[in-house]
Amino acid sequence: MDHSHHHHDHSGHDHAAMDSTTASSASTTGMPMDMSGHAHHNHGEGGHSMAFHGGLNQVVLFQFWETATPLSMILSCIVVVLLCFVMEATRWSRLKREEANKAKGTSNSKVTSHRLIDACLHAVQLTISYMLMLVFMTYNAWLCVATVVGEVLARLLFTCFLPVEDECAADTACH
Repeated sequence: MDHSHHHHDHSGHDHAAMDSTTASSASTTGMPMDMSGHAHHNHGEGGHSMAFHGGLNQVVLFQFWETATPLSMILSCIVVVLLCFVMEATRWSRLKREEANKAKGTSNSKVTSHRLIDACLHAVQLTISYMLMLVFMTYNAWLCVATVVGEVLARLLFTCFLPVEDECAADTACH
């Protein structure tokens, strides 16, 4: 049987563990093969834990952004909190611009410089929010806490102290 159309790289496998008679008889009888000698890929290995952990050794978003000491983790958490504030500032700016645009009574049906700027701000907001999601997906407890605390503090700041349309009027926690 011609298997030239299969493009699998088996270079990392231990082929000595499986002899040709076992392989051919298993493939013709439909019985499962003993794959105990084959190298299996475990995606939990290689530095990316798939469970929450509190370690200090972490790559954050980019290869050059690594934490290895308590100070580097603290600085990374501060950067994550600042990213949360930048994202909320971008969201707030978009809401404020939209409110100003409504006050002017600008038509909603055409492409304007306002809409192009809003689209760029939306791209910035989306990019930062996805970056924060990826930071959270490191499952590092310190970075996860920094992300949540940063988002909560940023949202409180912008909704309570810089409301767009008196967003905080109904919320007594702001007063």
